[in-house]
Amino acid sequence: LFARAYGLSTRESELLSHLVTGADTRELARRMFLSEHTVQDHLKSVFAKTSTHSRRRLLTHVLG
Repeated sequence: LFARAYGLSTRESELLSHLVTGADTRELARRMFLSEHTVQDHLKSVFAKTSTHSRRRLLTHVLG
């Protein structure tokens, strides 16, 4: 629901679902079969779409 409300792509939504488990960038990259740079790019896009600037703020927003 959160992902749809902010227009997140499928990959961004997948990244968010892994992020809430506490995974760091390296772990996110491993789980999603991406480079760490691509994970960072997806995170930047999610931050822009949700008007957040940090993982902590994003997770607070997602989890309420």
